[in-house]
Amino acid sequence: MMENRPDITLADQYAAALDWWRDAGVDCDFVEKAQNWLAEPEPVAAPTPSDKPAAPVKAVEAAPEPAIVVKHLPPDLEAFRSWWLDAASPLPGAPAQRVAPRGEIGAPVLMLVPMPEAEDRERLLAGPQGKLLANITHALGHAPDAPYFASALPCAMPLPDWDALALDGLGAAVLRHIELAQPQRVILFGSKLPALLGQDPAAPPESFTTVAGIPALTTFAPERLIDHPRQRARLWYRLLEWTA
Repeated sequence: MMENRPDITLADQYAAALDWWRDAGVDCDFVEKAQNWLAEPEPVAAPTPSDKPAAPVKAVEAAPEPAIVVKHLPPDLEAFRSWWLDAASPLPGAPAQRVAPRGEIGAPVLMLVPMPEAEDRERLLAGPQGKLLANITHALGHAPDAPYFASALPCAMPLPDWDALALDGLGAAVLRHIELAQPQRVILFGSKLPALLGQDPAAPPESFTTVAGIPALTTFAPERLIDHPRQRARLWYRLLEWTA
């Protein structure tokens, strides 16, 4: 059996409930402190201004200028080599331990390593790493002194912070060095070197194929290649493809 009920809105039901409580003589909610249910709401006082001054907005500090500034870099290779060894230059490392690059402008290939070998003094790459690069030079069909040999750091450093060095402008100096040397090709020995030269650090080093408009190839640092024959073999196949 269906019941016929009038349609009552929620507002009507609420008003009827209030009327019921009025008729019952109940107009307060008795808790610890009586609350008048039917009273008009008390006006909310406007917030008073604080006597304490608002904290000043901190200005965004500009990034500090790198120690190595592009406009101050030497304009030619001879001047660059002198600057590389100069105690007054902003390059990292003790000037007495710096090792000069070696090679001629326009070399068939520039071989860039992260840093000199620990025992290098008068000649860059005079130890086992230099022997490895000499073997690679011979395999490429070049005379032993045909390449231009350079390092990203002027002296050996334990665990260099490459990100901090990049912020300090080292990458700009290395790029200028490559531009001034004008090699036909560049081989980067070290997975940190592409990022130093501006590549996205998230990109694989193998995707770095040009530097200063010059064909480039990236492989592992010399000490890793010495310890891993399989990586040396992989480099050899990559060199064959690269120079074909």
